[in-house]
Amino acid sequence: MTGRQELAGITPQTSLFGPGVGLDSLAGTLLLRRVRARFGVDVAAEDLNLDALATLTALAAFIEERAGGMRPGGPADAEQAAGGAAPDAGGGLS
Repeated sequence: MTGRQELAGITPQTSLFGPGVGLDSLAGTLLLRRVRARFGVDVAAEDLNLDALATLTALAAFIEERAGGMRPGGPADAEQAAGGAAPDAGGGLS
């Protein structure tokens, strides 16, 4: 949980950077670290353009493809990883 109420209603096609979720470079780095720790997928090493971080759908598909279907709980886990890395309303991380 991010602590940001406005993120509760985002769709899987919402942009993670820029308009939409609005992740910054720090939150993006933390997201990459959390994805690697949770799913064993190093997005930055495998996707130099970071297209996999465009939306939750893109991130979930990338993780599923790289993790060989062995990810813990489906797309919701990718969404949780993304949401857990976003800054909360107080400017910190949850």
